[in-house]
Amino acid sequence: MHYASQWRCDIARRIALIIARNPAVSAIMVSGSTSRDRADSFSDIEIGVFWSRPPRAEERMAPIEPAGGIFWELDPYDPEDEVWMEEWGLNELKIDMRNMTVEGLECQLQAVLVEHDTTPFRQYTLSAVQYGIPLHGHEIIRGWQERLVAYPVGLQEAMVRRYIAGDLREWCWWIDQLLSRGDTPLVYQSFNGAIFSVISILMGLNKIYHPGYKWLKYSLAEMPIQPENLGERIQQAYQLAPHQGFATIQSLVLESYELAVQALPQLAEEIPHARTRFLHRRKRFEHEPSH
Repeated sequence: MHYASQWRCDIARRIALIIARNPAVSAIMVSGSTSRDRADSFSDIEIGVFWSRPPRAEERMAPIEPAGGIFWELDPYDPEDEVWMEEWGLNELKIDMRNMTVEGLECQLQAVLVEHDTTPFRQYTLSAVQYGIPLHGHEIIRGWQERLVAYPVGLQEAMVRRYIAGDLREWCWWIDQLLSRGDTPLVYQSFNGAIFSVISILMGLNKIYHPGYKWLKYSLAEMPIQPENLGERIQQAYQLAPHQGFATIQSLVLESYELAVQALPQLAEEIPHARTRFLHRRKRFEHEPSH
């Protein structure tokens, strides 16, 4: 582990010793860029705490002062994501705490691995667990990580189905419209959406629990299935003139569809329909249509 990640991990270990004093804490891990050994000077420290029961606000606040920290923010329970979050500072270094119950994490494993739920936050959570470094309750976290080794084929299909459609429907027509009107900020906003869809399709094809879009160069390096020179072409899309960037991204989407057909022949009927919807241009009207 390189220096920037190592000292963050060391801090997380010291904090974990304080948190683990509470007998309701079943497991603790450090995650994010620290656990993946990607930390740099911008990185905070992300710590996941798994409880045997829902934590109380005062329990979440309790480790801050003993750790030498200063309270910043305490978020209420998010029932959709099944998480409690708080932020505090350690000499202005952000400590990002994410609390879940063991039961809540088990439910997320069930949803993704068995029911093939593609909800982004659940994907991010399981990706964090997969690469997390256990600091307390090692057996619990290692057990979860073992279950995440086998990426379900059903989840692979669900991810591809979700992202071949979605925001890509009539995308080419939309960009034509924006370019014609000179709405350049919206053009680049739409570039983002298409690229995010491509990356998400490829996450499914490569059987990777979606970690989000940060550190994209590392995610791309883990993907054997991807369009040729994908990273370079993504960069070029933003450096070229807008109409050339449009052509670049259009090619990336179409190539991703082809890769999906090759990897998942069972979707051979669905993907051509998605391709047609992606390329579809509505009729333009210069004059009042005839009746």
